[in-house]
Amino acid sequence: MKIQFIGAAREVTGSKHLITTVKGRRILLDCGMFQGKGLDTDKMNRNIPFDPKSIDNIVLTHAHIDHAGLIPYFYKMGFEGSVICTHATRDLCALMLADSGAIQEHDILWFNKKRAKHGLPPVEPIYTSQIAKASMQLFIGVDYNRKFRID
Repeated sequence: MKIQFIGAAREVTGSKHLITTVKGRRILLDCGMFQGKGLDTDKMNRNIPFDPKSIDNIVLTHAHIDHAGLIPYFYKMGFEGSVICTHATRDLCALMLADSGAIQEHDILWFNKKRAKHGLPPVEPIYTSQIAKASMQLFIGVDYNRKFRID
């Protein structure tokens, strides 16, 4: 088994740990969004060091945006695996990810006004509330203390 630390290494946001099993299965432990570094976080969140389509499953520890915030972006980029978490985490993500998408839609308006002043083309938000809501179809809730197989 190989573990690659992609986020939350030497910092506290953007938690993502890629586990590659001996059989080649790729499981992402958390799919967190980087936060708190101004415009730099936009670049950090968009630059994923692997293709989201290459991930088989995401195991989500909890609903905080720094652990779950990029799931809609991965969905937008073609991730089709399951997001495995507790039922409570799924319920919280349904609210928090849609809200995160709405915030990004709002923030991108300000960001694009600034870009326009410098003659730069507009950019799209990382994801919208609509994409966040659509990504919820990937979530599978598992009861506490219940053993299950990912594969």
